[in-house]
Amino acid sequence: MKFISKLAMGMFIALNIVSCSKNDDSAPQYSGENRVYITAKGDKVLTLGEANQKIEAKFSLTTKVNADTAIHLKVVDAQGQTSDLVSLSANPITIAKDAREATFFITLSPNISISEEQRLKITFEGATGLIAQEDLALVVKPSPKAEKLTPVQRALLDAYKAKGMDLYPFMGKIKLKGTVFSPANGNVEPFVSEFTREINGNTLITLSELSTRDIPILKMTENAMGLTEFWYFLMKKNTIENEEYFYALPAAQAIMKLIKWNKNSQETFEVSLDNIKIKNPVNSVSQIEYIHKTENRYEEMLNMVPFEFNYSASNRFKKAIAEKNPIALEYMKQSGDPNPILYINVYDILTDDQSNWKQSTGSIDFINKKMTFEFLITHDLGGGFISVKIEYTAE
Repeated sequence: MKFISKLAMGMFIALNIVSCSKNDDSAPQYSGENRVYITAKGDKVLTLGEANQKIEAKFSLTTKVNADTAIHLKVVDAQGQTSDLVSLSANPITIAKDAREATFFITLSPNISISEEQRLKITFEGATGLIAQEDLALVVKPSPKAEKLTPVQRALLDAYKAKGMDLYPFMGKIKLKGTVFSPANGNVEPFVSEFTREINGNTLITLSELSTRDIPILKMTENAMGLTEFWYFLMKKNTIENEEYFYALPAAQAIMKLIKWNKNSQETFEVSLDNIKIKNPVNSVSQIEYIHKTENRYEEMLNMVPFEFNYSASNRFKKAIAEKNPIALEYMKQSGDPNPILYINVYDILTDDQSNWKQSTGSIDFINKKMTFEFLITHDLGGGFISVKIEYTAE
């Protein structure tokens, strides 16, 4: 069973109208061109200050080459300018005779400094007979800086510790690992087939302002559950990288032009999560309550992990609404509005109405200093619930 929302239905109706006006003979045919795909598994993120980081990338062709072929790669920023933030293990790379692919590694360049994240693209110098089909997008992030604990927070943490809940090791930058499983039968690629993605990185965690002396509540202020890049991937696939459906929507066309929003625009995307309640421990293990009634875009209260998204494109559109721009006022809250909650984290995860539904859990083991979560997330064009498993290990 697929998720079909009001927004997705609007996309399909718009596409059908456009499709019906086309001749079937106009469908693209195979031309024999050798197309280039530059890809990598998992999150394509490199963070300053983190050790042993590298991205394994693959340069693939649709057709084998008949001789050893050297390909010159290049790294460019959002403005198309050459970037020296990362280094490539080989450049040029060589596609061996009768082969279609070559592997290379991407690492941070030494002695670099940035104050905000940079989104880069790995592409290649023009070569006869090769056509770029998919470039590799990656992100370079500055080292996250945890806020210092206040005297009030320390007093609360001391009180929790006295009750057997030592949360000090979970304050600050905490390492995580996990997996995301996306089921098949989605409405568009890449959600038509199932896939699994590994999640690695860190989350900044602090004590929430919602905490009381009796109930500790955590807040993930940066890269909540390690899912920032995955959420952004879903957001883009539902919108600006969904040329088949999204670009057919009149609202999307108008809004993209108004705020200069497209698949090449330089954006920022941040994810946080508050109200992570730690219950009293039993045998040094506490259960965690983190799924709450959350208002969606249709003013419905649904059970979800209440992620908060801060997206630069959405902020620009909200500013246009506040300034009473007539285009913004006409198309606000319609399919095409860049507000993430229209497209991602959109369905109730405690409702067993999908074949791949499962119970969400969360716990913290104070002896082994591990905090684990298993939960579901959703998006408009998916084929069912996405399963997430995350494990934090404190030092």
